[in-house]
Amino acid sequence: MGSAADQGVRPTKHPNLGAEPLRYTRLRLEVLVGSEQKPLCFAAIAIAAAGLAQAEVPPEIAKQLVAIGRGVCVPETAQVYRPLHPNPPYSGVSIARDISFGPDPKNVLDVFAPEKAGGSRPVLIYVSGGQGNKQQGGPNGDVFYDNIMLWAVKNGMVGVNMQRRPGQAWDDPAKDVALVVQWVKQNIDHYKGNPGRVFIWCQSAGNIPVSTYIGHLELHGPNGVGVKGVVFMSPPAFNILPATPPPVQGGFGPCGQPTPGAAAAPPAGRGPGRGDGRGKQAPPDAATQLARSNLPGLVSSKLPFLVSVAELDPPNIIAFAGTLKDDLCKAGRCPTYVTFKDHSHISEVMSPDTADTSVTGPILKWMKSVK
Repeated sequence: MGSAADQGVRPTKHPNLGAEPLRYTRLRLEVLVGSEQKPLCFAAIAIAAAGLAQAEVPPEIAKQLVAIGRGVCVPETAQVYRPLHPNPPYSGVSIARDISFGPDPKNVLDVFAPEKAGGSRPVLIYVSGGQGNKQQGGPNGDVFYDNIMLWAVKNGMVGVNMQRRPGQAWDDPAKDVALVVQWVKQNIDHYKGNPGRVFIWCQSAGNIPVSTYIGHLELHGPNGVGVKGVVFMSPPAFNILPATPPPVQGGFGPCGQPTPGAAAAPPAGRGPGRGDGRGKQAPPDAATQLARSNLPGLVSSKLPFLVSVAELDPPNIIAFAGTLKDDLCKAGRCPTYVTFKDHSHISEVMSPDTADTSVTGPILKWMKSVK
């Protein structure tokens, strides 16, 4: 029997999953032919986002990601993924850029909404890693992270992409997240969004201000935390004292070296962006650090969390994510935990809005499961 494509089967919309394309997978079944059991291979359509089949990184891309390695290799990864994305301007999408959400000139956000569809759509706030830019820039970087916003719109949401900044006080970046959540609460209905169904997806260094915001009740607005759930993707170590991750060897490595090693000083423009907005203040003492821990607030928030890592993330990020998961579970607050097979620290945010749904499928499934 030929493949699904050979038989004229094409990706289609699923009524419960928006426009996330159906993925193809080959299934091997054992069937009884007379008295003999024989294998039968056939092409089957499976919905990756519904968990019926595991979508995969295309093999040729997976090989390139392994060769690129476990570093923060933005230009190298963008070179792989940029040809898979459309060029702006984007059809069918209304985009409002650089909307002010706070007093600082860098307090700006972009909103992506459908041009013609109806309103009251779920809202996805994206908080990027690295230096916190809502658009990556650099070689082949012009469409990142518009791609996550486009994916959100195609799957029935309104996308909000915030610019992140370091600030001076330890909690300034988290206060910016609070301002974005409050802005969404007050304004997103004008962009066809539902202020009562808001999710945050943060990646890498973006986890630090988001976890601080979620974990500190005093940062929440008069209407509470203002979100339904949070995706913590590839989190670097943030404050969850008294819990501490186990010591591991290996951080971000040089680009072009597939084997992990001790963290190396990255070339200019490729830093992991792990600054937490504490400016040049002296490190706080142990008691202050414990008082600032996000863990009690993460536990008491009762929000659903999805914690994820890329298979090619450095060991220290994987170790921290595991510690975060374990300590939430100890408190009876187990998150959904996902490892994105074959993906790297950068590919996991450059693959959304391509045919590869191995990252977006599980995220979409989880979002739809949140009540």
